[in-house]
Amino acid sequence: MFNNIFNIWQKELLDIVRDGKGLRQTLVVPLVLGIFYAVLNPLLGSLVESRQEGTLVLPVQGLEYAGQEFIDTFAQFDIELEPFEGDLEATITSAEEAAGLIFTPGFGENVADEQEATLIVRTNSTSGGLFGGGLSLNRLELALNAYNQRITTQRLTERNIDLSVLAPVTLDAQDLASPAQRAGAAASFFLPILVAISAVQGGMFIAIDVTAGEKERGTLESLLVTPSSDTEIFVGKLASVFTVTAIPIVLTLLGFWGASSLLPESMTEGAGALPLSVIAQAILVSLPLALFANVILMVISIRTKTFKDAQSALTPVMFGVMFTAIAAAFVPPTGASLAYLIPVYGTSAVVGTLTLGGIIPANAVLFSVIGNVLATVVGVILAMQIFNRERLLYSM
Repeated sequence: MFNNIFNIWQKELLDIVRDGKGLRQTLVVPLVLGIFYAVLNPLLGSLVESRQEGTLVLPVQGLEYAGQEFIDTFAQFDIELEPFEGDLEATITSAEEAAGLIFTPGFGENVADEQEATLIVRTNSTSGGLFGGGLSLNRLELALNAYNQRITTQRLTERNIDLSVLAPVTLDAQDLASPAQRAGAAASFFLPILVAISAVQGGMFIAIDVTAGEKERGTLESLLVTPSSDTEIFVGKLASVFTVTAIPIVLTLLGFWGASSLLPESMTEGAGALPLSVIAQAILVSLPLALFANVILMVISIRTKTFKDAQSALTPVMFGVMFTAIAAAFVPPTGASLAYLIPVYGTSAVVGTLTLGGIIPANAVLFSVIGNVLATVVGVILAMQIFNRERLLYSM
């Protein structure tokens, strides 16, 4: 039995390598994702770093009314106030600028005389894309709060009033997340999704090719008339698909590890690249997911007659896997939950927790692996009901 399975596995791998098309399609996705992440991560990191640390230039109308104390306070936050001529609100509405200030006449004098002083702030959170406007607005808000605090402190001090009246409760807040946890926050969302996509996309073209593709080319008949049993034929084909699928998963995880080492220190808080131990554990829990995905792909593909039909039938599988991985990112299991047994969901939750540097419940990895293995066994049993040579020969 094992000899027949090995021979079929070897035969399918040789066909995959000779053809080259399916293998190229299998490897393109993880390579593109790896290159994309490797290039995009440093670029986004540099953008965020420049927005956080570079000089922020704010357009201002009526700067002559601001007063030197206001200008000095903003300078401490590396914010340069630049006089603006024209319609400032229209400029911000069009997203040419993220924010702007409009000082009313007598602003500085009113503050000094403890009279009401109005400062008009106009913002556009969409300016500068995903990271541009938001970071600019955060810096503006910090500077404005500092200015208000500075003026309030001066006034209370002049009246010999204890400053503690402003804050009767002292808040001692501390973020206990380690640098590695904070650095892995974004990766804990994206990496499980990339792994889930690789598990499906990585084996999709090969799974279709060894089932519907062979039916379409008429080459499956020659294999079905051999002495090998239906189970041996299916398991041999499954082994070849899994062998090829493992490659993009490993490449995706290693590419992610390499890309994490390219991030600027301001984003990793000195934590550096993800530990290789994390990558190794992620590979351990991801391969059973790939095996389960391969079974599902083959079960669906074998019921179709052409390569194109199989691609159409498998599209919902891709979306289902992706949405399940996203659900695990937003609503992860708590504690040693049996939810880790759910294929895709459990694996994605484990990979996300590993990347985040958190503590994984004792049974999480075991449950994740068991869940995918059990689902694979059920899938193989189902496949054996479909992968019947008489039925297949009749349907060709």
